Amino acid sequence: MASRLAIISTAVFLMLFQHSATGHHSFAVEFTAEETAIIEGVVAEVWFKNPHVRYYIDVTNGDGEIDRWDTRGSSPSLLVRRGWTKETISVGDTVIIKGHLGRDDKKLLSIIGIELADGTKLGAHY
Repeated sequence: MASRLAIISTAVFLMLFQHSATGHHSFAVEFTAEETAIIEGVVAEVWFKNPHVRYYIDVTNGDGEIDRWDTRGSSPSLLVRRGWTKETISVGDTVIIKGHLGRDDKKLLSIIGIELADGTKLGAHY
């Protein structure tokens, strides 16, 4: 009986752990702490919801083609406490974003700071 209970408990634990493990990830899995970049482009999409705010930015590359960057910030609740709202950055805005680069040459950036077209700077360490 005890071994049956242990097997069931382990199975339940693994199912719960699997859900939480796939539901979130560590910074180090997707981004490099050592490498930063600055991109400038036009906001194509705003995703102001959990777990992280995202701004999809269209950036013109050296060949004149458009690359879409997935830039990720903190949670909406944290950004709201810092004065950001859904309307702070809108589709069509031109922005400059500094952030940690994504791994594996992905067009991915973890936001450190953002500069808006009017010169307003957002972020802890821009």
